[in-house]
Amino acid sequence: MTVYDRILAAIDVSPGSPDDFLDRTSRFAKMTGGTVHLLHVARGHVVVQDITAGSGLGVLEGDDDVATGEHTMVQGAVDRLAAAGVAVHGEFVNATEHDIAAVILQRAEELDADLIVLGHPHHRGSTVAEQVIRGHPARSVLLVP
Repeated sequence: MTVYDRILAAIDVSPGSPDDFLDRTSRFAKMTGGTVHLLHVARGHVVVQDITAGSGLGVLEGDDDVATGEHTMVQGAVDRLAAAGVAVHGEFVNATEHDIAAVILQRAEELDADLIVLGHPHHRGSTVAEQVIRGHPARSVLLVP
């Protein structure tokens, strides 16, 4: 058993996201022998009628909420890690913009991840990394430039 058996890598498929993230995640996983759980948090939106109807807040889920090409880009990332010899699983989770860090922390807890890897868009000019760190996760956090 290695120190980092389960690695949660939160991927943002925004245009201009550097490829460094996947390369570094791949190298780290191969070095530790860990499994990568690639997580993409698709930005959902609150459904207005749910608020006014009093049924609580909800995040609209489904294909309409996922930008065109996100599935393809995430599948490409999974395929790329697998081709490099990394054990990898990929998943989508919908959340509102302000819940991204909470979702990352929740999935890390559910997966009992040893390490959270955040790519460039998750910490450059955003508060996601800060919120993840302030959540005091019981695991290491790696910020990939």
